[in-house]
Formats: sequence, structure tokens, C-alpha cells
Amino acid sequence: MSKSRRFLQRLVNFVRPTPQFLPIQVEQILHNAQSLDVIEKFNDFYYTSGTGGDLNWRGTPMIKNPCDIWMIIELFQKLRPSVIIETGTHKGGSASFYADILKALEIKTDVITIDINPKWNFEPTTKNIHSVVGYSIDADSVSVVDRIVRDVLGSRPGHVLVMLDSEHSEANVFAELNIYSKFVTLGSYLIVEDTNVNGHPSLPSHGAGPWEATEKFLEQNSDFQRDSECQRFLLTYNPGGWLKRVR
Repeated sequence: MSKSRRFLQRLVNFVRPTPQFLPIQVEQILHNAQSLDVIEKFNDFYYTSGTGGDLNWRGTPMIKNPCDIWMIIELFQKLRPSVIIETGTHKGGSASFYADILKALEIKTDVITIDINPKWNFEPTTKNIHSVVGYSIDADSVSVVDRIVRDVLGSRPGHVLVMLDSEHSEANVFAELNIYSKFVTLGSYLIVEDTNVNGHPSLPSHGAGPWEATEKFLEQNSDFQRDSECQRFLLTYNPGGWLKRVR
């Protein structure tokens, strides 16, 4: 190569913009067959590996995955909710985590969690957690939740965020969706957890569950829309289950 050509090549390399990674929208990734296949295979592997969701918060197990937890933290910062409603307490790990993170963020929030058999290893009221003992779809439980929400919003108006994580049959989740969607404020979220079961993409033998209930709910309710941006970390146990109230 001549000196002049080498000089021109060096000049071109100097003025040529440095290659950049172009951001790809989550919608594009999730609607591309090849990328979606990779995502679903990894999600299924993670979920069924025996370690997926095996988290611990201050000595209490929390059956979540880190990406979903981080997205929830981002929603806390965005919405600054006055009330969080959770169905499915188990050992209280997630309710405890939510209360501690919200306190660290200096967001005053009441956490309501509902379960027929909660297994607390601490006194929940010390963290401003309301433990409602009963089935989430029973009238008595809903009445208690309604009273607490009204009391809190009466003195501290703000968003209500709902997370459904109790019994995962289609019938139960669909009933929860119809009941607890009414508490969600405009612009806030209704998160349907474990929509990944029954082959979406995990545990194909599970039977109809959260995914099917969510599909049915959205067919009948135009007040909510799926927000795929909540899946931008790509690892989620709640595919298609991040529902935003839009009207």
C-alpha cells in the first residue's frame, strides 16, 4: 500500500465514528422468534435448575428472582406507593424485603399481605406490615384489605400497587384479578406472578394457571395493558404478567 493510501486510510479511521451498541427495544426482542427462543430456554433452565428464586432476606427465604425484584424496586421509586397489596405471604420474606427497601428509600408505605397460613419469624407490625389471615378471595379478607386501604389513602393519598402470588390455579388467579384490580390506581401496576408455568415456558404439566387467567382478564378488561418494559432484564417469572392501569 502506498504512503498516500495509508494516510487516507488512517484519516478515514480517525474521522469514522466509534461503533456504538444500538439499543434494541424490548418489544423487538420479545417479538423475534430466535431471540425469544433463547430467552425462554434460559428462563426455563433458571426456573427449573433448583437454584432459581432461592433468595434470602435477613434470614427469611424469598422465592423470587433477582431481575424481578430489581424491577419491583424500580416501580417503588417511580410510583412511591402509599399501599402495597400482596397475596401469598408464605414466610414473609418478600413482604419484609418490600418494607425494608421502602424504608431505605424514605417512602412511607403500608404493606398488606394475605395468606391462610402465614409463617412469620418476626412480628410484622414492627415493619408496618398488615398480615391478613385468610384466603385472598374470601369476602372477609377482601373486606379487611378494603378497610386498611381506605384508612391509609384517607390520610396519605397515593398509588396502590398489587402483586398476586398465592394459589396458582387459573380459577383462583382470575378471581384475584377481578377483585384486586379494583384497588390499583391509575398509572400503577397489577403484577401477576408465575405466569411462566404451564409451558410459558416452564412446567408444561402444571395445568392452566396465572398465564391463562391473565389472558382471560385482559380480554374482558381494557383498563389494563401489558407493559413489556418491565421485562427488559429478560429474566422474569412473570412474562406478560406486568399489567399497568391505563384508564
